[in-house]
Amino acid sequence: MAFLPRVLLLLLLAVVCIQLSGVLADGPDRCFCLNTLKKRVPKEDIEEFSIFPKRSKCENTEIMLTLKPVNHKTDGVQRCLSPDTKQGINLQLCWNRKNVNNTSTLKISNCF
Repeated sequence: MAFLPRVLLLLLLAVVCIQLSGVLADGPDRCFCLNTLKKRVPKEDIEEFSIFPKRSKCENTEIMLTLKPVNHKTDGVQRCLSPDTKQGINLQLCWNRKNVNNTSTLKISNCF
C-alpha cells in the first residue's frame, strides 16, 4: 500500500515540472524591439515584415521590417517600426487582412 502514494507523488511532481517548463519556454524574456523607427521607410526598401502581438513578456505590438540587401553583399537588415506611425498602422491592417494562413512573415508586395 505504501507504493501507491509514492507513485502518485512522483506523477504529480512530473506534471508540475512539465507545466513549469511550458511557462519558462514562453519565448524571449524581453521585447525584440528596443528602439523603433518613427519615420516612414520607403516600401521599395522593404522586402518583408513580421508583426508580433503583445505577449506576456512584452507589452508592445512590434513590427519587424526586413530591408532588401544593399548591393547584394549583405543579408537583409532588420529594423523595428513603431506601430503608432501611419505606416505601422497600415502594415497592421494589411497583416490582419492578408495573413490568413498565420505565416511568420508577409511580403511587402502583398500589401501595396
